[in-house]
Amino acid sequence: MSYSFAATRPVNPPGAEPVLTEEQVWKGLEYKARNPEPFVPMISKSKTISEEGNKLERELTMSNSNVTIKENIETHAPTIVYFEMANGLRLTNTISYGPADELMLTYAFANGIPGVPADKPKPSAKELNATVDKALERSLNVIRELVKEGKL
Repeated sequence: MSYSFAATRPVNPPGAEPVLTEEQVWKGLEYKARNPEPFVPMISKSKTISEEGNKLERELTMSNSNVTIKENIETHAPTIVYFEMANGLRLTNTISYGPADELMLTYAFANGIPGVPADKPKPSAKELNATVDKALERSLNVIRELVKEGKL
């Protein structure tokens, strides 16, 4: 059984430094599309196969095996990045704003969640939320580091 789930987090929770702008988060997501390894520990290697306009095709090698997976990415600046893997897994990274104009980042997963075995009983929403929270937190931390290093 595959799972679908989405979670949203504030980009700039209290104490987060540096405070990120929408443009920096967007540039970070574009960077992630071309260089996923710092963002997704289970990816050991990536290779861009083709790129045209807002579409990118890449090949990923997973660290827990020598399996390679093709993935198509489509970006819609400055808001949405779609990731679609050849195995049917779909991910969406969305930049949005909350009711108090706070910058938010949502990760949505369809047909499975990386790292969550499809052959096991479905995790609770709380467990899935914790799993996705780690991915969101890691991505925002990597983007912050890239900003500090002047790479974005």
